[in-house]
Amino acid sequence: MIKGILFDKDGTLVDFFSLWLQAATAVIPVFLRRNGIEDSKELVQHLLRTIGVDKGEVDPRGALAYKSYGEIAEDVCVALSEKGKTVSVTEARKQLEELFNENVTRRDAKFQLFTDMNVLMENLKSRNIVIGLATADTEISAKNCLDSIGVKEFFDYIGADDGRRKPKPDKEMFLEFAEQFSLRPEEIAVVGDTYNDMIFARKNGGIAIGVLSGVSEAADFGNEADYVIASIRELPELLDRI
Repeated sequence: MIKGILFDKDGTLVDFFSLWLQAATAVIPVFLRRNGIEDSKELVQHLLRTIGVDKGEVDPRGALAYKSYGEIAEDVCVALSEKGKTVSVTEARKQLEELFNENVTRRDAKFQLFTDMNVLMENLKSRNIVIGLATADTEISAKNCLDSIGVKEFFDYIGADDGRRKPKPDKEMFLEFAEQFSLRPEEIAVVGDTYNDMIFARKNGGIAIGVLSGVSEAADFGNEADYVIASIRELPELLDRI
């Protein structure tokens, strides 16, 4: 029986593409200029491909889809070194986190939803399900998003990149959630839109529920998803079936 749900954020609770695709294309040129590097079209495209964005498409297993800012910074610095440019990973992480946060938390940022979130959250609470978030995004950005869509009060746990937590699929957030609410691994479902989310559930003994509302198609989950649904709109029906 599912007693706790760990939701991914982008692509699962809110639309990934309307927020992060545009953010990436806006941030990369600014990042280059901030480091005194010419933001040529060739170099911008090189870095976008490095983080998994090419011709307006997002690679479901690319960095932007699931990695933390620290991991993205490492990838970007390697890509820059290939072009004879040098930026420290520490500085790149700091700048990328700041620039992305400014972009996705700006006042006019729009969070497109897949269902009536209050209705969904109230449904889950009526089942006595503990609700958590496990995201690669920063804690500030994650809380801003939940607050903006009016559901932060429903979340019992927020696991995000605070500079200390290890990112998914590491066990840290999963175990933190399990221990805090005395849940067994098999009582926890992970709901997410990437292969990484499915591995996060699988390797920690949880139930993997893939959603097709984000960057992945069903085939992208491999054989790691226990269940696949179109979006979280279908989650109550799936819980009834389970």
